[in-house]
Amino acid sequence: EREKVVVGGFEMIWQKVAGLSGSVAVGLGAYGAHGFKPENKVYEKFYDTANKYHLLHSVLLCTAPLTKRPNLFGGLCSAGILLFS
Repeated sequence: EREKVVVGGFEMIWQKVAGLSGSVAVGLGAYGAHGFKPENKVYEKFYDTANKYHLLHSVLLCTAPLTKRPNLFGGLCSAGILLFS
């Protein structure tokens, strides 16, 4: 028999962090698409890549409460956002 996953408590904070992070990623993506005009076009690609990683890590954060170690998973995803975005 499979073990049931109980989701609740402090682990649910990661979904709130994911929502906030995702909305920031969308806002920064809009800025990158419409307001970010660097002199060197290489920076546009860097910005676009960083924004994609930010959004990907935000989506992963949504799944943190479903993992075996939600606080470790959420912390690593948050570190990924801070380091790579």
